[in-house]
Amino acid sequence: MNIRVLGCHGSQLPDYNTTSFLIGQNVLLDAGTVTTVLSLEEQMKIDYILITHAHLDHIRDLMFLAENVFHQCKKNQLVIVSTKGIIEAIRRHLFNDVIWPDFSRIPSIKAPLIKFQIIKPGRKQTIGDFQISAINVHHVVETVGYVIESKNKAVIFLGDTGPTEKTWQVAKKIKDLNAVFIETSLPDSMKDVANITGHLTPSYLQVELKKLKGKKPDIYLYHMKPSYYEVIRKEVSVIKDRKIHIIKDGQIIRI
Repeated sequence: MNIRVLGCHGSQLPDYNTTSFLIGQNVLLDAGTVTTVLSLEEQMKIDYILITHAHLDHIRDLMFLAENVFHQCKKNQLVIVSTKGIIEAIRRHLFNDVIWPDFSRIPSIKAPLIKFQIIKPGRKQTIGDFQISAINVHHVVETVGYVIESKNKAVIFLGDTGPTEKTWQVAKKIKDLNAVFIETSLPDSMKDVANITGHLTPSYLQVELKKLKGKKPDIYLYHMKPSYYEVIRKEVSVIKDRKIHIIKDGQIIRI
């Protein structure tokens, strides 16, 4: 499983892109940064987009991706996969013919560019070459993480989340769990803000990882707010007994 980090931050500054991962060649997880990184040829290969939640830093480039591949006459539909509530938010607030054209009705209602596919948490689906299931997490809006499995490999991507329980209950049951991609958005000095906004700090991360018990998957850290990068990195460095990687934009991770 090859995972290309298109963006891995919780806000944007020069050289710090918002969240999106390209899994293989045709599956995106979130779409905060796509069209400024991928060539038109690479964009045309995308068939599925898994969305964790409808905050702008995770969906912004859906608009431009749809626009680009439409004008390149993409034959296959773009399938946006998420829960019913998240898809409704995207339809209501993004593809609504006000903020952006509704490509779920273009070029025609019978044959639109975009198809929305609803996934129910806990129910496994085949998406491209992968088996996918969603997990509810704890954020300020409806948000899910995803378990992605392929050829005896399994990874979990958590969307934005504060302390959660269901994720770790699921994780402990996965036999071949190779990696967990998890956020740590804010430093420990901002715990109050983290609690209000549904995010993790390094000390909260340490508590969450203990819920894995004896499992020791690689931990890939993302969604840091760029202003706090160095502080978060130092605070995370004290966590022991876990193999923690702080990922960077442009990195390719092979699972």
